[in-house]
Amino acid sequence: MPHSTPPRSTPDRPGGPLEPRPRSYRFVDLPREVVREGLSRLAVRGDDSLVTVNWFEPGFTTRGPHSHPFDQLSFVFAGTLEFTVGGERFIQPAGSVLRIPAGVPHCAQPVGDEQVLNVDVFAPVREDFLYLTDYQNAEDRTETRTEKDAP
Repeated sequence: MPHSTPPRSTPDRPGGPLEPRPRSYRFVDLPREVVREGLSRLAVRGDDSLVTVNWFEPGFTTRGPHSHPFDQLSFVFAGTLEFTVGGERFIQPAGSVLRIPAGVPHCAQPVGDEQVLNVDVFAPVREDFLYLTDYQNAEDRTETRTEKDAP
């Protein structure tokens, strides 16, 4: 069966498939959202997943659990996060990952005096976070115009 390339993301179809070519990003060059004092994040996505990079400052406290209809893998690369998942407590130090099943209420907050670097992987794409990756759609639109203008 022949493989067809899905249509790229367009202004009227945000979050659709991206241009099928590799991309490299530096965290310092990406838009970073301050969620609220003590928590900031940025995101990058593929066609079927979305990844957030999160920075928790010491003293940040959670507002309580939330849930969503897709799995989440939560990696801790620096510091320690305390998670509550389905009423169960998990202490996740640097170098650990926690799988949070779809639909299970969960929350997290840092433990100790160290900034926490946490990366969350969502699959499928978490649509309520697509706005964090708008720069990727703009990239595709700019590149398409440039390619059309080329001799």
